[in-house]
Amino acid sequence: MNNRILKLILFVFLSGSGMVFAASGKVTITMPADGVMIGSSDKIELSYEVVPGPDGDHLHLNVDGKRVDVLRQLKGSAGIGPFASGKHQICLVVNTKGHVPTGVEGCVNVISK
Repeated sequence: MNNRILKLILFVFLSGSGMVFAASGKVTITMPADGVMIGSSDKIELSYEVVPGPDGDHLHLNVDGKRVDVLRQLKGSAGIGPFASGKHQICLVVNTKGHVPTGVEGCVNVISK
């Protein structure tokens, strides 16, 4: 019985340490602010800073779940838009060299009127 408990503890520890390792990056979007209202003909400047984590190579800029650009700088800005009327989600997703998401991402929502 003690052997089973030891195996369970070891499994949980090893699984947990892998999750911490994968989530050690960070994406900060400084502009636009989350929930900001914009005009439907406006283009906006997305400003960001990224700590990619151990496997991160580049960023995918996604709008409403669709990739619109690939960014290689860890700090900078990108122009996007205009947007159709309605709510839109803008995300920066850290990816490996093989374009596999690492789990590190940051998102903001904008409302176009």
